[in-house]
Amino acid sequence: MSYRFTAVIGLIFALTAVVSPSTATAAEPVDVYILSGQSNMAGSGAKAQLPESWQKSLPSVQYWDGKQFVEFAPNSLNLNGGGRFGPEVGFAGTFASLLPNQKIYIVKFALSGQPLHAGFNGAKWTGEEPGPNRGTFYPGISPDDPNMGNHYKRLRDQFTKAFEALKADGKEPQLKGVAWMQGEADAKQEVSATKYDQSIALLKARIEEDCQSQPVPFVMGEVLPNVPWMERFTHRNEIRAQQAAVDMRSGSDLAIRGVWTVPTDGMPLLADTVHYDTTGQLMLGTSFALGMMEAANQMKMLSANDDPE
Repeated sequence: MSYRFTAVIGLIFALTAVVSPSTATAAEPVDVYILSGQSNMAGSGAKAQLPESWQKSLPSVQYWDGKQFVEFAPNSLNLNGGGRFGPEVGFAGTFASLLPNQKIYIVKFALSGQPLHAGFNGAKWTGEEPGPNRGTFYPGISPDDPNMGNHYKRLRDQFTKAFEALKADGKEPQLKGVAWMQGEADAKQEVSATKYDQSIALLKARIEEDCQSQPVPFVMGEVLPNVPWMERFTHRNEIRAQQAAVDMRSGSDLAIRGVWTVPTDGMPLLADTVHYDTTGQLMLGTSFALGMMEAANQMKMLSANDDPE
């Protein structure tokens, strides 16, 4: 009896030794990019006007459709309603063209006309101090901040679900960068415009925290390139100055490592002089992708030169 018991135990250990290596296989690291912001991230490009070269499906790019990752196919995906698209087309196409052997995963969440500063509640300015349940991308100062904006909650919900789906599929999602196209709403108030540097610093840090990520590139587009700009954007110059100052190349005391501001002057707009047309959206997305690669390389060079002391 003792012999049989010992034999059974030995067999169990033998089977465990055979099974364990396969079950303990490390998850496959995959690169995830978050695209977010307001209307120019949602997108005003017309799919019907897309040049043929931009219409093809991209096997190396996976796009979060709200429930699962699917192959990036501009004409068949709901990018901003049935017939419109945003910077994701130029972003995905540029990555696929320059890095064809590198698979990337894109999570996009955008809401037209929406602010970042905590003092807003949708289009209404309520005062500088944060408050609960407001319509803003304000990320709060911690994951459980009761004043976290409702828009940021929805953004976080999207990338959290996307990360969980990748993990369930045996992958290890790694945040590689954030593309941000927003600021028109914040250009309507002096406080939100002149403190946009603080808003961006907090947003970048909080996204990284919620993704359990090290610092990554944060690429944003300049707002309101048209001159003259519409009167309602009363502090357009101030917010642009803040966008320039936080760029990691600026030399300013406000510079944030990883922040990379993309120039938008000269990108074609619709007749409203605020939103990019089809060509402008492709140019914007291409600039985001190039800026993402440039910022990542710049961060690597800076890290290599950091004093270990």
